[in-house]
Amino acid sequence: MMKWMVGWMNKWKQTALFHRSSVPDASALQPSSTSKKCGFTLVEVILVAVVITIISGIAFPYFAGSYKGNKLRTTARTITRMARFARSMAIMREEQLTVALNRDTMEIYMGGYLQQTNAADGELDQDVLSRLGYVDGGESDSDTAGIDKEVHKFLPDGLEVTVFEKDWTDEDLLHENLYMIRFYPNGQCDWFEMEIEDNRGVRIHLENDPISGKIKSEFLQ
Repeated sequence: MMKWMVGWMNKWKQTALFHRSSVPDASALQPSSTSKKCGFTLVEVILVAVVITIISGIAFPYFAGSYKGNKLRTTARTITRMARFARSMAIMREEQLTVALNRDTMEIYMGGYLQQTNAADGELDQDVLSRLGYVDGGESDSDTAGIDKEVHKFLPDGLEVTVFEKDWTDEDLLHENLYMIRFYPNGQCDWFEMEIEDNRGVRIHLENDPISGKIKSEFLQ
């Protein structure tokens, strides 16, 4: 009897193990994470669009303001470089040089008076002028006040000189369309201050130090 019971129990265990092994694992029936499709929900897309709109609204005024003053910045750099170059050449050549700005054509140029220019000492390196960004051709036919255009450049379009103050001389009054600044062999120059305005109403103010020749510029509200 005992042997029969033991044999029956062993047979029952074998049957249970067979049925258990034939049932698939529940984890195998679940789809793997790698088989899921990737994508964005509508809410995520809307959130990204909102963030992009906010960033664009913040950045656009900054870039627009920077572009509006770009011509004025370029003009201020051109005048500053021209004045610095004129001062250096006046000291080196030991003669008076003049920087003139024609308010009608917005052409700025530098040189000595035609009767004073020494061809041997006044020959300028064209490679240097090219690196400075000054043009060779395209000179205007307007009044030059007898100044030899050794270096000249046209300022950007759409600009106007609205204010120009200096210690006027009789020569200045003879050429009303020219704003002339003289640079002397001792390193000094005429004092001046000026305001330039673009077609959007943005203005920049420039003023120099007659001792050092340095020019300060700032935008006006």
